[in-house]
Amino acid sequence: MLKIAIYNHKADVGSTTTALNLAAAWQRQRQQVLLLDMDPQARLTETFKHIGLDMQKHLFRFYQADTPLADLIQPLRNGLQLIAANKELMNLDSQFGRGPATLQRLADGLAQLHKTHAGYAVFMDCFPGIGVIPLSAVFASDLVLVPVSADYLSIHSAVKIDKALNALEPVLKRRVQRRYLLTRADKRKEMTAEVEQEMRRLFGSEVLVTRIAEHAALAECGRMGQHVFEYDASSPGARDHLTLYFELQDVIKQLPRTTQV
Repeated sequence: MLKIAIYNHKADVGSTTTALNLAAAWQRQRQQVLLLDMDPQARLTETFKHIGLDMQKHLFRFYQADTPLADLIQPLRNGLQLIAANKELMNLDSQFGRGPATLQRLADGLAQLHKTHAGYAVFMDCFPGIGVIPLSAVFASDLVLVPVSADYLSIHSAVKIDKALNALEPVLKRRVQRRYLLTRADKRKEMTAEVEQEMRRLFGSEVLVTRIAEHAALAECGRMGQHVFEYDASSPGARDHLTLYFELQDVIKQLPRTTQV
């Protein structure tokens, strides 16, 4: 089982868009995919709420009632599978604390899920912030994918993420594998080139070659309750996410202790 956390503690950098459409790209290669909505604002869940999701089956039940993750999975009509979120996730810190046991709990739950879903790729759409929710995803992940939109504030946020991941490594006793992805890129704007150049200066080879450009299809597909391949498989947005999929295959081969899918 491969576990990828999509995480930046700045909002509006395209994290949910990346999680959804990267998962869809994975599925198009005939691989099984699970989306894990870890945002109390439940943007990913809201995308599919209209198709009749059981809103009593949500991630907080895993913490509150020890419900196995396998029992919370809901199939979507497009073949993806989802564990939904709701606003109760916001209470995770106050109800369960920020200790190692809480942070490790998701990793343990995914280890149990691995017994029946070993071939899955799990994409965790994280809450923008620093707290139990996103740090749990980091603890559980094989790879942290950090979307960085083409603006200077996103660069500052990415630096903070980098420092936070480095600070976790003594606790985890391993390198937190991460890659940085430029999103909302517009090659016509000078700022896009400047942000990408600064990313490469700061993070070197951990910056992906693939860039996710600003496209109408990416903005519209979520509003329509679809991923970009459903909305327009020939669009530049679809091609960007398929390119991202293939680049990540090379990254995954280099990850230590990762089960290939």
